[in-house]
Amino acid sequence: MHRQNSRTLGWRCVLAAALLLLGGCSGRSGDGGYVARVNATVLTQDEIAHSHDSLGEIGASTREYVNDWVVTELLYQEAERRGITDAPEFQKQLAQTRKRLAVAALLERELFQGVDSTVAGDEAVAAYYEASAATFTLREDVVLASTVLFSDREYANAFRTKVLRGTSWEETLRQMGADTNTNARPLHSAHRQYFTRMTLFPEELWKLARTIPREEVSFPLKTDAGYTILRTHERYRQGDIPPLIYVWKEVQERLMMDARRWRYDELVSTLRERHSVDVRRNPPDTGTSPMKE
Repeated sequence: MHRQNSRTLGWRCVLAAALLLLGGCSGRSGDGGYVARVNATVLTQDEIAHSHDSLGEIGASTREYVNDWVVTELLYQEAERRGITDAPEFQKQLAQTRKRLAVAALLERELFQGVDSTVAGDEAVAAYYEASAATFTLREDVVLASTVLFSDREYANAFRTKVLRGTSWEETLRQMGADTNTNARPLHSAHRQYFTRMTLFPEELWKLARTIPREEVSFPLKTDAGYTILRTHERYRQGDIPPLIYVWKEVQERLMMDARRWRYDELVSTLRERHSVDVRRNPPDTGTSPMKE
């Protein structure tokens, strides 16, 4: 148990040290309005709030966060006292980390900001799908279906009867959802949602969705969760080309990836023209294979 606690503390320290490096050290001040202090270095409430807002909750509570900060600051100040932060290897690693963070910030600004709204709008998505629909063939069977779950067979049958007599699925849901009798209210419902075998369960419900005639309202199917009424609107088999709505997000992602790739190539090309770049054909031997162009 002691070894496990020590290991946990060690990982917390590593995490806190990384946050310290990324976010900068806390201020060195004599101000009395601090949450914690190690020698001249203080942690303020504003710094805790900022860390939680930008990085999410660190640990189970603010007390744990403060404790991690204290331990990290103790270790950091000891590293400074021993001259570790002035060592050439440490400075080299620090410079490399700074370079990586700067590059990441540049790419975030140049490649990601504004891409969604400029290249993945409705018209662009529709045009991309029309030009390359064949690349979106389904890898598994899919059904477009509506389902509603009741705890009581009587009210499941009442729902089915209303729909069969002409009340729309949506209106029937609204009426029974407003019933003062809690047993009459649906436990769960899904309207015109796409399902696969992995998302429509139990297996009996999936089998029903694949065999029932389109738009027919099923009898209540008893499962461990209750009684389900199902209506299948469309069925698609593996290898079919699905409708645009089913792959909408995937098309958007492709458009954004293409736009970011184009922006990246343009950025690198522009920088090559702006700066002097000299790559030797036969660089000095470093134990690796010669560079090839």
